[in-house]
Amino acid sequence: MEPVFVNKYSHTKESFIEMNKKHSEFMRIFFGLLFFIAFLALSLFGYFVLYDLTYTIVVAVFGVLFAFYPLIRIYILAGKREKQLLELYGTIPEAETLFFDDRIEAVSLTNKAEVKLEYEKIKKIKQSKNMYLLILSKSLVVMVNKNGFEKGTCEEFEEFIKSKAVNAKIRL
Repeated sequence: MEPVFVNKYSHTKESFIEMNKKHSEFMRIFFGLLFFIAFLALSLFGYFVLYDLTYTIVVAVFGVLFAFYPLIRIYILAGKREKQLLELYGTIPEAETLFFDDRIEAVSLTNKAEVKLEYEKIKKIKQSKNMYLLILSKSLVVMVNKNGFEKGTCEEFEEFIKSKAVNAKIRL
Protein backbone atom coordinates (compact mmCIF):
# COMPACT_ATOMS: atom_id res chain seq x y z
CA MET A 1 0.00 0.00 0.00
CA GLU A 2 1.32 3.41 -0.99
CA PRO A 3 1.42 6.22 1.63
CA VAL A 4 -0.78 9.26 1.02
CA PHE A 5 1.76 11.62 2.65
CA VAL A 6 5.47 11.30 3.40
CA ASN A 7 7.14 13.70 5.82
CA LYS A 8 10.80 13.92 6.91
CA TYR A 9 11.83 15.52 10.16
CA SER A 10 15.05 16.26 12.08
CA HIS A 11 15.00 16.22 15.88
CA THR A 12 16.95 19.40 16.52
CA LYS A 13 17.08 21.56 19.64
CA GLU A 14 14.97 24.18 17.84
CA SER A 15 12.30 21.64 16.93
CA PHE A 16 12.08 20.43 20.54
CA ILE A 17 11.75 24.03 21.75
CA GLU A 18 9.00 24.78 19.25
CA MET A 19 7.17 21.55 20.02
CA ASN A 20 7.32 22.02 23.79
CA LYS A 21 6.29 25.68 23.61
CA LYS A 22 3.16 24.77 21.69
CA HIS A 23 2.43 21.50 23.50
CA SER A 24 2.67 23.03 27.00
CA GLU A 25 1.48 26.54 26.13
CA PHE A 26 -1.50 26.66 28.52
CA MET A 27 0.32 25.13 31.50
CA ARG A 28 3.40 27.29 30.94
CA ILE A 29 1.33 30.49 30.94
CA PHE A 30 -0.79 29.28 33.87
CA PHE A 31 2.18 28.47 36.11
CA GLY A 32 4.05 31.60 35.03
CA LEU A 33 1.11 33.77 36.04
CA LEU A 34 0.58 31.78 39.23
CA PHE A 35 4.20 32.30 40.30
CA PHE A 36 4.08 35.97 39.35
CA ILE A 37 0.84 36.65 41.28
CA ALA A 38 2.04 34.74 44.36
CA PHE A 39 5.33 36.60 44.50
CA LEU A 40 3.61 39.90 43.74
CA ALA A 41 1.30 39.33 46.72
CA LEU A 42 4.32 38.52 48.93
CA SER A 43 6.11 41.60 47.64
CA LEU A 44 3.12 43.85 48.35
CA PHE A 45 2.80 42.27 51.81
CA GLY A 46 6.46 43.08 52.46
CA TYR A 47 6.06 46.68 51.33
CA PHE A 48 2.72 47.59 52.95
CA VAL A 49 2.72 45.38 56.05
CA LEU A 50 6.35 44.76 56.93
CA TYR A 51 7.62 48.11 55.58
CA ASP A 52 10.75 46.33 54.37
CA LEU A 53 11.94 47.63 51.00
CA THR A 54 14.81 45.11 50.71
CA TYR A 55 12.42 42.17 51.25
CA THR A 56 10.02 43.66 48.70
CA ILE A 57 12.69 44.03 46.02
CA VAL A 58 14.17 40.55 46.59
CA VAL A 59 10.74 38.89 46.47
CA ALA A 60 9.76 40.88 43.36
CA VAL A 61 12.96 39.80 41.57
CA PHE A 62 12.34 36.16 42.50
CA GLY A 63 8.75 36.56 41.31
CA VAL A 64 9.89 37.68 37.87
CA LEU A 65 12.47 34.88 37.69
CA PHE A 66 9.97 32.21 38.71
CA ALA A 67 7.37 33.61 36.30
CA PHE A 68 9.78 32.90 33.42
CA TYR A 69 11.00 29.57 34.82
CA PRO A 70 8.53 27.40 32.80
CA LEU A 71 9.80 29.00 29.57
CA ILE A 72 13.46 28.77 30.59
CA ARG A 73 12.93 25.11 31.51
CA ILE A 74 11.89 24.36 27.90
CA TYR A 75 15.22 25.68 26.60
CA ILE A 76 17.20 23.75 29.23
CA LEU A 77 15.41 20.46 28.54
CA ALA A 78 15.73 20.88 24.75
CA GLY A 79 19.48 21.39 25.10
CA LYS A 80 19.78 18.29 27.29
CA ARG A 81 17.70 16.24 24.86
CA GLU A 82 19.82 17.28 21.88
CA LYS A 83 23.00 16.45 23.82
CA GLN A 84 21.60 13.00 24.70
CA LEU A 85 20.73 12.27 21.08
CA LEU A 86 24.14 13.41 19.86
CA GLU A 87 25.87 11.19 22.42
CA LEU A 88 23.62 8.25 21.55
CA TYR A 89 23.70 8.49 17.75
CA GLY A 90 26.58 10.84 16.97
CA THR A 91 24.28 12.89 14.73
CA ILE A 92 20.93 14.68 14.78
CA PRO A 93 18.30 11.93 14.42
CA GLU A 94 15.98 12.08 11.45
CA ALA A 95 12.58 10.49 11.14
CA GLU A 96 10.25 9.77 8.27
CA THR A 97 6.52 9.68 8.92
CA LEU A 98 4.30 7.86 6.46
CA PHE A 99 0.58 8.59 6.46
CA PHE A 100 -1.51 5.77 5.04
CA ASP A 101 -5.30 5.64 4.72
CA ASP A 102 -5.62 3.47 7.84
CA ARG A 103 -2.50 4.20 9.94
CA ILE A 104 0.59 6.28 10.60
CA GLU A 105 4.07 4.78 10.50
CA ALA A 106 6.99 6.70 11.96
CA VAL A 107 10.41 5.36 11.04
CA SER A 108 13.66 6.61 12.54
CA LEU A 109 16.19 6.96 9.75
CA THR A 110 18.98 6.96 12.35
CA ASN A 111 18.30 3.69 14.19
CA LYS A 112 15.55 2.16 11.98
CA ALA A 113 13.02 1.98 14.85
CA GLU A 114 9.39 1.86 13.72
CA VAL A 115 6.16 2.93 15.38
CA LYS A 116 2.69 2.25 13.99
CA LEU A 117 -0.26 4.35 15.15
CA GLU A 118 -3.96 4.56 14.42
CA TYR A 119 -5.64 7.86 13.68
CA GLU A 120 -8.30 7.18 16.33
CA LYS A 121 -5.64 7.45 19.07
CA ILE A 122 -4.85 11.10 18.24
CA LYS A 123 -6.32 13.26 21.02
CA LYS A 124 -5.29 16.74 19.84
CA ILE A 125 -3.83 18.36 16.77
CA LYS A 126 -2.01 21.66 17.19
CA GLN A 127 -0.15 23.83 14.74
CA SER A 128 2.91 25.96 15.34
CA LYS A 129 4.97 28.07 12.97
CA ASN A 130 6.92 25.17 11.40
CA MET A 131 5.10 22.02 12.45
CA TYR A 132 1.93 20.13 13.20
CA LEU A 133 1.74 18.30 16.51
CA LEU A 134 -0.30 15.10 16.60
CA ILE A 135 -0.77 14.56 20.34
CA LEU A 136 -1.56 11.04 21.50
CA SER A 137 -0.85 11.55 25.22
CA LYS A 138 1.04 13.93 27.50
CA SER A 139 4.33 12.29 26.59
CA LEU A 140 3.70 10.98 23.06
CA VAL A 141 3.67 13.54 20.25
CA VAL A 142 4.20 12.99 16.53
CA MET A 143 5.91 16.02 15.02
CA VAL A 144 5.16 16.77 11.37
CA ASN A 145 7.42 19.30 9.65
CA LYS A 146 5.44 21.71 7.47
CA ASN A 147 8.44 22.07 5.14
CA GLY A 148 9.28 18.36 5.14
CA PHE A 149 6.58 16.92 2.89
CA GLU A 150 8.12 14.76 0.22
CA LYS A 151 4.70 13.61 -0.91
CA GLY A 152 1.72 15.93 -0.54
CA THR A 153 1.39 19.52 0.69
CA CYS A 154 0.50 21.25 3.96
CA GLU A 155 -2.96 22.22 2.74
CA GLU A 156 -3.75 18.69 1.58
CA PHE A 157 -2.38 17.27 4.84
CA GLU A 158 -4.62 19.52 6.95
CA GLU A 159 -7.74 18.29 5.14
CA PHE A 160 -6.55 14.69 5.30
CA ILE A 161 -5.75 14.72 9.03
CA LYS A 162 -9.06 16.44 9.84
CA SER A 163 -10.94 13.65 8.09
CA LYS A 164 -8.89 10.83 9.69
CA ALA A 165 -8.48 12.04 13.30
CA VAL A 166 -12.20 12.24 14.05
CA ASN A 167 -11.74 11.92 17.84
CA ALA A 168 -9.17 14.74 18.06
CA LYS A 169 -9.56 18.32 19.19
CA ILE A 170 -8.20 20.18 16.20
CA ARG A 171 -6.57 23.61 16.43
CA LEU A 172 -5.25 24.48 12.99
